Amino acid sequence: MMKLLKHILVFCLLSMLFYMPGMAQVDIHQVEDIQKVPKKYYDKEESLDEPDAPLRYAEIMPEFPGGLDSLYSFLQKELDYPKIAIDNGIQGTVLVEFVVERNGRISHAKVLVSLFPDCDVEALRCVMSMPKWKPGYNIGKPVRCYFDLLVRFRLPN
Repeated sequence: MMKLLKHILVFCLLSMLFYMPGMAQVDIHQVEDIQKVPKKYYDKEESLDEPDAPLRYAEIMPEFPGGLDSLYSFLQKELDYPKIAIDNGIQGTVLVEFVVERNGRISHAKVLVSLFPDCDVEALRCVMSMPKWKPGYNIGKPVRCYFDLLVRFRLPN
């Protein structure tokens, strides 16, 4: 009896695998027309071909002075929850991408995942007010690196 159930289960799984791809076919041109990629998700000015372009990964990644605990303490102290967001019960997370330059300065900050316009502006303001970071290193030399940071807005209980 158990053998029969195993065979039926395997048959059902294989049937689903062969049947589902035919159902999921979509013309790629239809998707491109429907879903336009917002400009904020890419930057045509920065090219990976440039020798000085920021890196996504480095041997030693950039670090906030004092580490992650210090970073979150800084954000907690500096972040001013927008009153309009509080009044409307808005809470959530803003994803901010920025570049840590060779000298540790923050540049090219932009919002990748938005929450609410006033929260986005506050997250960017907070990121740009950060002190200099320890830069990333490749082969013993400081390099420009991208860094993604989640900035959370939570209403007090």
